[in-house]
Amino acid sequence: MVNSRLLMYQFFRKQHRAKPDPHSDNSSSSRDSIKSSRSLFSLSKPLSRTSAILVDQAEDVKGPLGLNLLYSPTVPEIDVIFVHGLGGSSRKTWSKSSLQSHFWPKEWLSKDPAFQNARIHSYGYDSYYLKGREDCLNVHHIGKTFLSAISTSPCIMNSATYIIVIGHSMGGLVMKKAYILAKQDKVHKALSERFTALYFLATPHRGADSAKTLRYLLKIAYDRAYVGDLEPNSGAIQVINDEFRHFSAGLELWSFYETQNMKLFSSLIVDPESAVLGYREEKQIPMAADHRSICKFDTPEDSNYALLRNALASTVSKIATAIAELKLKQRRERIKSLKNYLEIFNMLDDDFANVCEARLHGSCRWISTKASYVKWREGESGNDRTLWIKGKPATGKSVLAGYVID
Repeated sequence: MVNSRLLMYQFFRKQHRAKPDPHSDNSSSSRDSIKSSRSLFSLSKPLSRTSAILVDQAEDVKGPLGLNLLYSPTVPEIDVIFVHGLGGSSRKTWSKSSLQSHFWPKEWLSKDPAFQNARIHSYGYDSYYLKGREDCLNVHHIGKTFLSAISTSPCIMNSATYIIVIGHSMGGLVMKKAYILAKQDKVHKALSERFTALYFLATPHRGADSAKTLRYLLKIAYDRAYVGDLEPNSGAIQVINDEFRHFSAGLELWSFYETQNMKLFSSLIVDPESAVLGYREEKQIPMAADHRSICKFDTPEDSNYALLRNALASTVSKIATAIAELKLKQRRERIKSLKNYLEIFNMLDDDFANVCEARLHGSCRWISTKASYVKWREGESGNDRTLWIKGKPATGKSVLAGYVID
């Protein structure tokens, strides 16, 4: 059960710090307004170098909004996209600290040989629920925006890569909704078929009890539509689950769930029953972590990181195998088409017997004296294993080839 009193105390303490004094007189308010207006248009004193650096560092810790490219190999075969949850951001969610070395999707995966052909992105959206303005965006709209970011990304749309998406908490609902919308729209048919695997980290598929308390606190000052979507059995969640069931066939589904309580909470933020889909093909994995630390790790040797990394590596390996098999199939189809065009039949033994019968005794021996032929026959031509013989029609090229084979 959530410790509501502690949460309310923290909430109102932040609100009190953020709000101006309501008892200030009108004259002082006017002076403040004039002063504020002047500051907007006058040549104010610039920030010191130290202050500017601190502001930049703060922004870097959170990470930018939208789709952000973190790493790209020379020939990408897979796109891996990370989507944060409520109160998170495109970098902070995936970092144990503000150190760049802790931003594991960029710093660890990009250097891992298992992901050498994977292009890595993070996606950020406005999910900070303590901002003072109302926000009508819900999971549906955020998912729609996420889909738009993918479908308008030049590097993704100008390639035929397979797509893997990893979502933490509400981010899992966002990526589910984006996938559903892609499946429902003919315009995105080709894109939707490229989705291969979805990874859910502590995603409240059936809502979370903690959302009720959070929504109650937020309603006092302002509203957040997406917080209501996270309540247990909310209408939005039920719609997503009902629709996703019809489109999930063929997807690789992984659900990782928390097993430890966060501070100020006497129970899990998202319990295991809500954190899994319950599908037959779904892989369900518990992690020794709370709701926040399930996606942040100390080092690449962290046991929780190893669980997630090895799962991702297995998905990438399966995709690599599928790509190799597809290339082999396409090569065979090209050879078959070429044979049909050249009217080459599979009865090669009969063709060989015919050219041998047509060869006169003692003919064709001249080729054995050619230096280029001897070099080719002895395997001294390096990587060039093709013997190219050219001549006019009906001059005996096929008979000569039969002699070489014989």
